[in-house]
Amino acid sequence: MSEVAILSRFNLSIDLQAQVLICCHDTCRIALLPSPAQVSEHLRKKHNIPAAERRLVTDLLKARTSPLQSPSEAPIRDGSAYDPNLRLLKFLPTFKC
Repeated sequence: MSEVAILSRFNLSIDLQAQVLICCHDTCRIALLPSPAQVSEHLRKKHNIPAAERRLVTDLLKARTSPLQSPSEAPIRDGSAYDPNLRLLKFLPTFKC
């Protein structure tokens, strides 16, 4: 089974430009930390995916030749189009006194 097929099966995708893993479930739509254990834990807790199925994703992540980025370290694309796989969060600006 291809990488895209495995990830799609669990509603996951990889942003190819930023090299981050995205959970595309309607309840999430967030970038995940690339650790196989943390991805497995997310799938278990948030989506009730059984261990045998989660192993497909963790094995795939461990076998990748190009590692994925942590969302906090991924490059920000100025002027890029909105990514529909990610939830758009609006925050009020904070100021330091």
